[in-house]
Amino acid sequence: MDPFKQNIAASVAILFGILGVDQLPGFMEKSSDFRRLEANSEAVRRLVRVPEELHNDQLNAEDFDALAAGYYEALRKDAGPIGLPDERDDVNFRDDFLRYELKPFVKRPYPAGMRITNSYGMQNPEYGYDKPPHTRRIALLGDSVALGPYGLDYDALLEKQLNKDDLTPSVQQFQILNFAVNGYSLLQTMDVALEKAPKFHPDVYLVAVTHLELLGRAGWRTHIGRLVISGTDLKYPFLREIVAKAGVKPSDHLPVIRLKLAPYTQSVITWALEQIRDHAAAEGAKMVIVMVPPPVDPELISSDFDELHKSIDGLGVPTVDLRDTFRSVKNLDDYQVVPKSDIHPNVLGHRMIFENMYARLRKQQAAWSALTGS
Repeated sequence: MDPFKQNIAASVAILFGILGVDQLPGFMEKSSDFRRLEANSEAVRRLVRVPEELHNDQLNAEDFDALAAGYYEALRKDAGPIGLPDERDDVNFRDDFLRYELKPFVKRPYPAGMRITNSYGMQNPEYGYDKPPHTRRIALLGDSVALGPYGLDYDALLEKQLNKDDLTPSVQQFQILNFAVNGYSLLQTMDVALEKAPKFHPDVYLVAVTHLELLGRAGWRTHIGRLVISGTDLKYPFLREIVAKAGVKPSDHLPVIRLKLAPYTQSVITWALEQIRDHAAAEGAKMVIVMVPPPVDPELISSDFDELHKSIDGLGVPTVDLRDTFRSVKNLDDYQVVPKSDIHPNVLGHRMIFENMYARLRKQQAAWSALTGS
C-alpha cells in the first residue's frame, strides 16, 4: 500500500476509535457503501472536514441523522437506558405492526411546553367518535414534528384560525384530530389512517410528511427492519413482497436491512400514500399532503424534499411544500426545543410553520377547497 493510502487507513482507524465500535454500522451506511472506501474520495473529504466541523456550531446532515437515531432509539420495547426516557414513558408498546402508540391521559411538561393526551391517546381535546352536525373534521397524520406544546402546536393554531375566519353556513366548526405519534414512519402513519382515523369520520386526511423517511437510521426502513428482526407480521402483502425482493432475512443486522431496502424507498412511499388516498376517496373524504420541515438549515433538507416529490407528485393529491419556512431565520436555535440537541420546533417554531402553512393553503385553491370544503 502506498504512503497516501496508508495515511488514509490510519486516519480511518483513528476515526473509528473516536466514534466507537458501536457506531461502525451507521458510519458504513453514511459512506455510500463502505466497500468503495478506497475508490471514493468522500472518505478523504470526511477526514479533512473533521477539524473544521469541530469548530462549527451549525448542524450538518450527519449530526441530524445521529440526533434522530438517538431520539428514536428510546422508542423500542427492548431499549436500554438510552435515548429519551421521557418519550418512552409516554407510549404503550404493542406486539403488532404499529409497535407502539401514545398513552391516554398523558400530562407532562417538557422543555417546549406541555404534552397532554386525551382518552384516545391523541394530543387534542376530547373529540369523540361521533362527529357533531355542521362540523368538518380534519385527521392530522404525522410524526413528532406535529407533537409540539399542547394548544400551541401548528395543528392547534390552524384549528383556531379556521374557526375564527373560515366558517360557512354549512361548516360551523372545524375539528383537527391529531393522530401524530413521535417516531412514526410513513408506514405507521398509513396504518393509523386505515385503522384508527376512520372511527372518527374525518372529512379530510391531512398527511404531514417530513424527511424522516429519508434519514439513514429512521423512517420506514428502520420500522420494517425492527419488525423483521422481531418476527412481527408485516401485515400488508405489498411489504412482504418488498422484503422478499430485497432479500431481507431475520438474521440480518439492522444496518444491512436498511441498505437492502434503500432501492425501494420511492415505491414504498408512493404505495403508502396511495393507500391513504384511495381509502379517503372510498369514504368520500379528501386528502391533502403538507411537507413540513424542522427548524434546521433548509439546505440540509432540500434534496430530501426533492426526493419526496418524486413519490408524491404523481398521486393527484394537493400538496403544499413548506421547506422554506425557516429560510429567513438568522438564529435557528431560537426555534428549536433544545438548540442542537432536541431540534423539534418549539412554540416559535410551530407558530412559523402554522403561518406558512395557512398562507400557502389559502393560495393553493385545490388544497384549500379540499381542506375546508368551501
